[in-house]
Parts: sequence; C-alpha cells; structure tokens
Amino acid sequence: MAKFLLGIFIGIIIAVFGSLILLFAIGKAFSNKQPTVADRSVLVLTLEGDIPEAAPVDFPFPIGRPQATPTIRDLWTSLHEAAKDQRVRAVILKPSRVGAGWAKLQEIRHEIVEFKKSAKPVYAYLESPGSREYYLASAADKIYLSPDDNLDVKGFLLEEMFFKNTLDKFGVQVEVDHIGKYKDAGDQDRHVARDPRSPESGSGSDL
Repeated sequence: MAKFLLGIFIGIIIAVFGSLILLFAIGKAFSNKQPTVADRSVLVLTLEGDIPEAAPVDFPFPIGRPQATPTIRDLWTSLHEAAKDQRVRAVILKPSRVGAGWAKLQEIRHEIVEFKKSAKPVYAYLESPGSREYYLASAADKIYLSPDDNLDVKGFLLEEMFFKNTLDKFGVQVEVDHIGKYKDAGDQDRHVARDPRSPESGSGSDL
C-alpha cells in the first residue's frame, strides 16, 4: 500500500513538473512572436503609472498574465523602428496618470522629438491631464482634449539651499573636488550667480 501511494505521489509530481515545462515553452513562444504591422499603421503609445527602465524578471505564464508595462527601452525601440518603417504613418501618444519621474519623462519626450525628424506626425490625446502628461504631449504636433475635460497644469519650482554664510560664521572653509560638468552636493556650499530670467534659476536661502 505504501509503495502504491508513493507511486501516485511521484506521478503527481512528474505531471505538475511536466505541465510547468509545457507552460514555460508556450509562454516563450508567445513572447517571441513578432507583431504583424499592416500598411498605413499607427503606433499607439499608452503610458500610465510608473515607466520602468527594464522589464522585471518573472516566470512567463501565458494564462492569467497581465499586460506587460512598456519600459523605457521598449519605447525607445518602438519609436526608432517606427521612424524607419514605411508602414507606420504616425504616432498617437496617450499619457494618463503618469507617475514616472521627470528624468524619465525628459528622456521619453526627447525620443518623441527625435521621431518627428522622420517627417511623420505625432498626435497626443489627453484625459484629465496634469503637468507630466502635458509635458509629454507638448512634443506632439497636435494635442487633443475633450471640451468638458480639465487641464491641471501647475508651474515649476526649483529650490536650492546654500550653507556658505552659515559656514562662514563658524570659520569653516569647504574644499570640494568633482570630475565633469555635473553638479553635486558641494554646490550647496557656495553661491552661484544666475540670471533670474533663466528657467533654471531658483530660490536660494542660507541657514
């Protein structure tokens, strides 16, 4: 009786393991399938929530698997391929409730501007947009918004804190070394003269 139950248990394990291998093979086949692009097609970029740099590593179950979120690299690849593909005539941008940081949005917007060099139009469709959505849409040739919709765009603010006067009171002198043209934390220890009309100008204060 024990050998019989052991045989059933081993058979179940083998069946489950074989099913997992089969699902893995099917998922791999689905993921490697290239989309069919018809003539006079339009590339639709639907952006929502966060936009990851790379896709997360997960087990490819084809059943009940949610639609993958496009990554920065996916968007870069899609725009570059669409720019040189004669079957793609335009790009439709649909950002909604975007939660990505401004660095990512700047990169995506730059790629949209680069795509426009192919002489193909870019159209943006917005639904209750905020500053992030409108920033991406500003790279498009035309922006469409429902007459009954709201445009919630606020101004941008840059604040900087300087410690120079505070350190001078204590007789502390800071020496900062850095390589390259990019700023770092050392810039908080000295005043930087800026044109107040410059978009990069911000408000500074001393402790």
